[in-house]
Amino acid sequence: MYSSVCGKFLVEIIGLWIFYVIGYAIAYPLRNWAQKTRGEPFEDPELLAQKKAMIPAMTWILGGFVISLFVPINFGFLFLIGLLLAVIGVIIVGYVFYSFAHNPGLAIRGIYRYSRNPNYIGWTIFFLGLTLIGWSESIWSIIFLAYLVYTICYFYWVVLQEEEFLTNKYGDSYREYVEKTPRYFGKVKDEQS
Repeated sequence: MYSSVCGKFLVEIIGLWIFYVIGYAIAYPLRNWAQKTRGEPFEDPELLAQKKAMIPAMTWILGGFVISLFVPINFGFLFLIGLLLAVIGVIIVGYVFYSFAHNPGLAIRGIYRYSRNPNYIGWTIFFLGLTLIGWSESIWSIIFLAYLVYTICYFYWVVLQEEEFLTNKYGDSYREYVEKTPRYFGKVKDEQS
C-alpha cells in the first residue's frame, strides 16, 4: 500500500514540467558556451531590443512552463515516442549552438548549411515530444497541444522578423544565403547551379 501511494505521488509530482526544465537546463548552458566561444550573443541584441520581439518571447517561455506544471505524464507508448523526439530536439538545438560557436559573422556553416532556422526545428521537435509525453484526455494536455500550435505560429513570426533584420544587417550576403538554403529543411541548392 505504501509503495503504491508513493508511486502515485511521484507520478503526480513528476509532471511534464520536469522535462520542460531539463530541456532548458541542457540548452541554455550550451547557448552560453556558444556565445562565449564565438564572442557574440546568440540572439542579436538589436532585434531583442525591439519590444515586438522581447514580450512574445517571454510570454512563450513562461507560458509553456506554467502550462507544463499541470500536464500529467502518460507512461505509455506515446511517452517513449515523445521522449525520443524530445531528445532529438535537444540534440539538434545543441548542434545549433555548436555550429553557431564556430561561425563568425553570418552563420552559414555546420547545421546552418542545411537550414536557415535549425534552432526552431529543434525546439519544435522538442515541444512535439513533450506534447506526446504528456498526452492524455486531460484538459491540460489539450492546452499544451494548443501551446505547441502557438509555438509553431510564434516561431514562424520570429523567423519573418529575423529575416527582415538579417537582410538589413547583412544585405547581399544574406540574400545569397537565402537563395541557397531552405528556410526550415529541404534540398540545399548546389553552389555550381
